[in-house]
Amino acid sequence: MSRLVFTTIFIAGTFLFSSFALATGFTPITTKPESKSRPIVVMADMTPEAVFKKYQPAVVRIEVALHGASLGVGSGFFLTNSGEIATSLHVIRAFLVHPETDITIKLSDGKIFKTAKVGACSDARGVDLCILKIDHVPKAILPVANVEVTPGESIVAIGHPRGLDFSISTGIVSALRSHPAGWSEVQIDAAISPGNSGGPIINRRGQAIGVVYQFERDGQNLNFGILTPEIDRLRNLELPFLSPADARKDFLERSKRLARKSADQWAKPAIRNLAEGKSRPPGLKWMRALLGTSSFLMLLPDLFQTCERSDDSETNATSCSSTGGDLVVTVQKRPRSLEGSLLAYRGKKLVESRTLSIVERLEAEGTWENSRGSRAAFMSRPGSARCYPILKHGILSSDETTQVTLRKKSYFQDATAVCRFETENDSEPGALSVSQWIEVGGEFYGINIWAADPGRLAMLHGLSDLILASAGATGDDPRLLYRAALRPSLKRETSSRASAIGGADFAESFSDDTSTVTIARTAAVPRSMMARQFLKWAGGVAKTADPKISSLEVAGNSARIGTWIIANPKDRQKSALLMMTARFGSRESWVLYEIQPLPSMAQANRVPSKSISSDIERFKTWTQEFQPPKED
Repeated sequence: MSRLVFTTIFIAGTFLFSSFALATGFTPITTKPESKSRPIVVMADMTPEAVFKKYQPAVVRIEVALHGASLGVGSGFFLTNSGEIATSLHVIRAFLVHPETDITIKLSDGKIFKTAKVGACSDARGVDLCILKIDHVPKAILPVANVEVTPGESIVAIGHPRGLDFSISTGIVSALRSHPAGWSEVQIDAAISPGNSGGPIINRRGQAIGVVYQFERDGQNLNFGILTPEIDRLRNLELPFLSPADARKDFLERSKRLARKSADQWAKPAIRNLAEGKSRPPGLKWMRALLGTSSFLMLLPDLFQTCERSDDSETNATSCSSTGGDLVVTVQKRPRSLEGSLLAYRGKKLVESRTLSIVERLEAEGTWENSRGSRAAFMSRPGSARCYPILKHGILSSDETTQVTLRKKSYFQDATAVCRFETENDSEPGALSVSQWIEVGGEFYGINIWAADPGRLAMLHGLSDLILASAGATGDDPRLLYRAALRPSLKRETSSRASAIGGADFAESFSDDTSTVTIARTAAVPRSMMARQFLKWAGGVAKTADPKISSLEVAGNSARIGTWIIANPKDRQKSALLMMTARFGSRESWVLYEIQPLPSMAQANRVPSKSISSDIERFKTWTQEFQPPKED
């Protein structure tokens, strides 16, 4: 199969857009990211050197260890003169979930604190923040700023990248975004590495505007922080600061409660809807698991962003990670290593206990011998298998309370048995995984759901059952040739808009109160003709749009990468946003576009910036997830 070329949408540079507008007489619709916080506080600008000198004492180094073995280094910063510290939850997660860990907080003057109380950590959205408190009056603080954050403004980040204490990096704010879970993010291009997490992002006025929490390993200077007003939201919960023992108990109980709520809200209803032929609940999307030469679609929550195939000589697997990496789904075709039926292994252990990943590092450092006395803490703890036959395409749920029915034409429709088990301390201290081994004829398949937080057991069970129940060749509608996670409000139109895409042999359109989405298939396009053909399709859409549009304004640096705005200068009541992309294959091409009516061009400059920019971001995310049929 030839590699498919996937085009994406983005807002082009001002020069190209303005040049085209001057040449054609159109007025471009401009967007400006909406402020994520309160009115700006006027302060004198500072150089990066001055920011670092003044606020280095506000930054702390946080290290969590297990029996003396470091589990990682992170950053934090003082919020108040009473010793409150903001950091990322994942920096101290092992300290919260493993009773044998301890914490060390180091200040810029070398002072070390071995104890800390724990305040609010995360919330129902799972925001990656935590508040600590030590008995210390800091020399400097970085309180939550009441400040407007603007793309393009200069910032610095202070932290401990790769354990290099109190380092500074500089850059700009790249964008303001919304996390799928609902919290507010700031995208920056300042250099970030492991060890920066939890550290402050500071503007040129010396105000903390964000907390570093994530960087993209495959991206260049593509890093993210959580906007500091989210810290206020946590502090407004007014939760008490607890001792480590009480904080661990409270965190685990809260995680269990939220996990049960999650399973009840989306996993169980989705499984039930699949069995009854109904559409899935909101918050879920179809994603593809690739296993060697075969594949299937499965339902996953929206918080899972990407799935990556990882094939080697022993196994074929697909791994899907949530934003932040605290949940990982792995589906694999396992080599048959067991004799006889899976049912014979009821009550036995299907996998052996193994050392955690950090042991390899400790051995390389020559410090493993110092920890051998606590060897059990550095081992995984797999549980015994619960094995059942699969009768009439059904099986008891993981919690053994309800029936899970496999879909018609399910990928596992010929399965005869399933075994389930949990593994504590899986890969890292305190982590947990839920596994299902499925027997299909002479082959084994594995579904493994890993979580950094052991309190999510109920959620892992629900997610594991959902994958088993949803695994199949199609999404919600068996007539669909493709996978597309359409938003629930979109309804299929009785007539398609194939005429807009010349030569299309298949097209489906969906609409709701806000826009119309069309997915069309047409002939393959030679690489040399892709740019020209893409422009031709855009023009065809403009001509067939309802209401009829006489002209097309194009913004972009190539015809296959751009944002289109449909505009009619003769009738200012007729204008729309056209978002369009395509997948070019060796045998066929797929075109996806969405038309969203806009206010008249006379009112366009008063369109709320968030309205347009967020719609473009949503379209980009959706088209990135679009999966056409596999070419033979």
